[in-house]
Amino acid sequence: MSIFSYKNSSQRKRSLKYGGYMTITTLILLVALILINVLVSLLGWRVDMTSNDLYTPGEQTMDTLNKLEDPVTIYGLYNQGSEGNSTNAMVIKLMEAYAALSDKVTFRQIDPLNDPAFVNQFLMDDSTSLENGSLIVVNEGNQKFRTIPISNLFVDTGDYTNMTRTVTGFTAEEAVTSAIQYVCLDRTPVMYELRGHSETPLQQEFLDYFSYTNYEVKELNLVTENLTQIAGDAYTVILINAPYQDLNDTEYETLLSFMEDGGKILFLASYDTPEMPNFEKLLGRYGLGIQTGTMLETDTSRYYQLPIVINPILSTESDITKYLVGDTNSYVLMPLPAAVTVSDTVSSRIKIQPFVTTSEGAVIKGEGNNATVYEEGDLQGPFNLGVLAEETVSKSDGTVGRARLVVVGDSDFIDPTSGTGTLVRTGNYRLMTTIFDYLQDTSDSLYISGKSIEATNITTTQADFLLYGLIFVILMPAAIIVAGVVIWARRKHL
Repeated sequence: MSIFSYKNSSQRKRSLKYGGYMTITTLILLVALILINVLVSLLGWRVDMTSNDLYTPGEQTMDTLNKLEDPVTIYGLYNQGSEGNSTNAMVIKLMEAYAALSDKVTFRQIDPLNDPAFVNQFLMDDSTSLENGSLIVVNEGNQKFRTIPISNLFVDTGDYTNMTRTVTGFTAEEAVTSAIQYVCLDRTPVMYELRGHSETPLQQEFLDYFSYTNYEVKELNLVTENLTQIAGDAYTVILINAPYQDLNDTEYETLLSFMEDGGKILFLASYDTPEMPNFEKLLGRYGLGIQTGTMLETDTSRYYQLPIVINPILSTESDITKYLVGDTNSYVLMPLPAAVTVSDTVSSRIKIQPFVTTSEGAVIKGEGNNATVYEEGDLQGPFNLGVLAEETVSKSDGTVGRARLVVVGDSDFIDPTSGTGTLVRTGNYRLMTTIFDYLQDTSDSLYISGKSIEATNITTTQADFLLYGLIFVILMPAAIIVAGVVIWARRKHL
């Protein structure tokens, strides 16, 4: 027979009361968490917890999205089951952020294996294909589209010792925002590649990259084509890439008239550019010239592996390079460049601005000198490697325009076979893109830095190591044990 104890009954009541409070509190917290998740989902709130905001579009992208007039659909091509792999998941998260930021943007996932007819309508010919993870950006208003292969969404580096490649950069924002701009442009900017003077042809890899940055590339021969049809067109830039034969007098007059009517020219020189009086006269009209010879850097911090592969200084004052400065994904390298000279007697109407230079330690070797240090007879730096000349002109149609001439003392810096390897595809190509964006009056300048996704090591001093060890190994476990004992003792007396 059990004996009733008022004390035991009172303790049980307090325990039940305490347990009831805990149960109710737990239920309230669970309901609150569910409501918060539902609210966040309905409102589309997102928090990017990555260290470098991988899934947060930047200001340039926001500006592009805010200006959209036509609806744009981004299609992601993902074979069933591949949406969750690391690279595809990153792109999907960023595309969902685009769609959340603008009611003009829709993101859809397509399985190309289940719907090959949909994908085939965006292929240029039977020889092309779109692999798993690629994107298609379509303007639903005019049906203009651009395809983005997965290789344009990431930067990878190769380890040739074990024949592997590692993804190190995330460039999807640059590729997608550029594609949105392209499909919404009324006209496509054109780069005319001058031919007929033993110019260095552009490599296909660069042409492919340039097409993804909203440019069409065409050849221009002044003997067989009429340049007056494109004169003064703000969407037109003429590229003269390392010529080795001179202009004839008629071609010189044609290019000079083009410039005086507000034309834009980019001239890429070579360290062994020969004497070409008409080309020199054209550049000299804007106060610029070429100093040939073997240039090298004696400052070990300003070259890559060899003193002739120069890592130049980018100007923070120039609209061409200010966005590239400090960007680890824009490592500019110029192998064997020539110096760009500036005349002391240039017209006051012409504004000249160097935007790429060497350090003071750079030298151009004198005849017979071949050491990698300064010797008597060498020319001492710093040297200009990229210079802009601009003149306000009265155009033939009665409007006011700007003639712009950019001279860069290197043509190899956009040649992937020149020895700079995969580094050419990042900073050097970006520099060319920003040059061409600036040369156009009406083109929206777009520069978006790729984001690094390489793992970084945390380094600590010995003092930090001892402090963190004391906190996490001794103090925190001791505090947890003491808290547990106190809670256990209080509950024992309930």
